[in-house]
Amino acid sequence: MRSQHESQVVSAVIQNYRMAGEYLIATSTKIFSPIAKGEVIPWDNIRFLQLSPCGSCFESAYNVTKETYDDWVTSNHQSSLLTPLLISDQLTFISEQQCQELCDNDDYRWSVFYWLTRPGFSVDFSQALIQIYAHCPAGPPQYGSIVYLERMKDLWEVKSYFGLYNQ
Repeated sequence: MRSQHESQVVSAVIQNYRMAGEYLIATSTKIFSPIAKGEVIPWDNIRFLQLSPCGSCFESAYNVTKETYDDWVTSNHQSSLLTPLLISDQLTFISEQQCQELCDNDDYRWSVFYWLTRPGFSVDFSQALIQIYAHCPAGPPQYGSIVYLERMKDLWEVKSYFGLYNQ
């Protein structure tokens, strides 16, 4: 059951962030450390804000459960292959080494390279957290976010995100 939801969450993130046609590192990445020493951003410091119905201001925050956060942290202690989770025509899968080679090649300076963690879920699979990084060798986008998704019936939808950095 988990693998089915993992595929759906990753696909929802790809669609939401318009990643189709770009490059995805084939192995999951580690969770971002705000001070680059391996610590995970604490649960108490994360808020997923909810937009007002008109979309012009933040109205409140989503009630993301601690169990969802804990599952996300636990699921990302080790890297794993993302390729079994996705349809191969959504993105081009590459290794970290290939990414470095392409980033150093001027022909790929405007390409966007993405890294994802594995998603973490609530016990009832109604909530998910996943982290995304984007890098373009020539400049923006350069960002990292923790993405919050909710499942409505059989569809996962990105509801909010917590920005980690943006350049």
